[in-house]
Formats: sequence, C-alpha cells, structure tokens
Amino acid sequence: MAGETEALQGLGLTANEAKLYLLLLKSGKAKATDLATRSGMHRRVVYDTLVQLEKKGMAGKAEVGGILTFTPSPPSSLLSFLDEKRDAMEKALPSLSRVFEAEKAASASVMHGRQALKTLLEDILAKRADYCVYYGQMQIYDYLPRFMSIFNRKAHRLGIHSRRLLLDTPLARKRAALVPLSETKFMDPSVPSPGIWWTYADRLALILWHEEPTVILIKDEHLAKTFRATFDGLFEEKTRVYRGDEGMRAIMEETLNHKETLFFGAAGQASERYTDYLEQDYIPRAQKKGHKWFLLSNRKILSKPAVHFPMSKIRLLPKDWEYSPNVVWVYGNHVANVVWLPVPVAFVVEDAHVANAYRDYFWLMWKTAKEK
Repeated sequence: MAGETEALQGLGLTANEAKLYLLLLKSGKAKATDLATRSGMHRRVVYDTLVQLEKKGMAGKAEVGGILTFTPSPPSSLLSFLDEKRDAMEKALPSLSRVFEAEKAASASVMHGRQALKTLLEDILAKRADYCVYYGQMQIYDYLPRFMSIFNRKAHRLGIHSRRLLLDTPLARKRAALVPLSETKFMDPSVPSPGIWWTYADRLALILWHEEPTVILIKDEHLAKTFRATFDGLFEEKTRVYRGDEGMRAIMEETLNHKETLFFGAAGQASERYTDYLEQDYIPRAQKKGHKWFLLSNRKILSKPAVHFPMSKIRLLPKDWEYSPNVVWVYGNHVANVVWLPVPVAFVVEDAHVANAYRDYFWLMWKTAKEK
C-alpha cells in the first residue's frame, strides 16, 4: 500500500488521511474504534481525520443500530478533489502571479527532481510564452515521458512556439519531431554536456541532467534578453563545425532526409571507416528511402567498400587528379567540406544558393567524367 499512500499524499492528503482512507477502502465500512486499533492512531485523532475526509468528500458516515459507521467515497472522488484543488489554484494564480511579477529585482531558485521540471513546464504554460532550448538531446523525455505529451498538447492549444538548437543525434531528431509549433536545428554531437539552458519571457532556466535533475530558475529580464540574443545568433548561423566519428555519422544521418548526396573528390574514406554502420544500418534505410550517392571519385575508391554499395553511382576523375583528404558533400541545402584527418572535421554550410551553385558545378563535371 506504500505506493497508494504516496499517491494520495501527492494529491494533498495528510499521511493520516491517506492511511484512514485506504483502510476504509479495504474494509468497506468501519467504526472509529476499529480504525483506531488498525491504524495505531489515537481515537481522537481518528475522529478529527475522518471529519477532514468528510469535508473533502472522501468519506461518509451513517448511524446503524446506534453505532456510528464510516464508509469511503468511490476512488473516482479523488479526481473531483483534484479538480477542485486545480480550480482553486487557477483562480488564485492571476493575483499570485501579479505579486510575483511586481518584484523587479532579479531572483533565483534552485529546485531538484522531476517536480522541478514540471514546475518549469507549468510556468511556460502559465506565461503562455514562446521558449528557446539550447544544447542537449531533449533528455527531459527520459524523466517525464507522459507529462511531456500533456505539455505539448497544451502548448499547441495555447499557440506556444519553440525553437531548439540540439546535439545532432538520432534520439534528438526523433524527439524534436514530436513537438508541435517548433523549429529545430542541430549541431556537432561530439562534445556532450550534462547542462543545457532554456529561456522564455524574463526567465532563464539552467538544467543539469544528473540522476536527480537540478533546475536553476533565474528571473531577470536583462539576463533573459542576453541569452535570447545569443541563441538567435547561434540559431541563424549558417556555418557549423562537426568533429570526430560521431560528427561524421550525424552528417550521414542528415543526408537520409534528402533524395541524394553528391561527393566531390571522394576516395571511399567513409565507407572504409564506417563499414559496419553503413552496411548494417545506413544502406538498408537508404535503399528503403530511395536515397542515392553520386561520387566524383579519385581512383583510390576502386579498392574501397563504396564501389559495392547498391546506392553508389561512381564516375572517375582524371588519373592525374591527386588524392586529397578533403571531400565536399552536397545534400539538400547543405554543403559539407569534410577533411579526413585522424579525427575528421567537417565545415557545414546551410544555404540554398551555395548548395545549388555546387550542385550545378557537380553535374557539369559529372557529364565529362569517366564512368566506372
């Protein structure tokens, strides 16, 4: 019964009220003296607690044969009790908010646990404020999967928009797709961090993802504006840098959102480094989506796995075209300049005009290149 007791206390019942209500549910009806014996509580305390349960509509009483007997209300009455509490809070919320917002001085509060995350989300709904999220991969879904669904529905109904700049991982992309009225961009996932920040209205929330999350909520208009301006600059930035194997795989994942990838100067480096990932994961999905690779290639590619990939269409550059670790990828509105160092690095530009210019140049070269 421990779980039920905690749930009832979470609704606002005292420990004694929860204990007696559960005893009444189990027995169906009981005298106060019996309840005192079974609960270990003093009879006077039992009577006072039963009175409180009656006031909350969670217990009733009747005199049978001169003996006062108490009965529990159906568990569904808990929902009415919860609705009453919420209605009362919603009526009080405007005046409480006016008092809180009237305080112009900066303030900060530190909260812990899942309830801290709920407080943050409820505050966004109460403020009806658009919000920005920087960094991370939406770990909040790990802590509040059901509550996030409720929050997203309410935010959508209230017309609350959001923008996110997240680590470029499959998990982040999957979760971002669930959020209505939201625009998401991604960045290098090679350096994860347990800390992220959200900003909305005149608030800045710093969240640390530990076993028990910590939320530092700061109310300061100037600080919130500064962080929002920083976010705007990062969000509108057209050039991003990706590093390491995780970064390269993130770019490859992004290519699958487009019909084709064009490669200038390919030499099969990706197919050699990530053979297992490509053959077991990437290629089956690429085939299902009809994604194609077009590779203008150095002759080194002839000894690499890429020549056997079913989505590869290869044409060879002239024999005197020297090998270079630098390869240009073009997909959608993106141009990725990939340098295959021991720790690879890519400079990604997102611009339709730039991508189309590279694309035109590619097809011009493709026509003159030698078929494999």
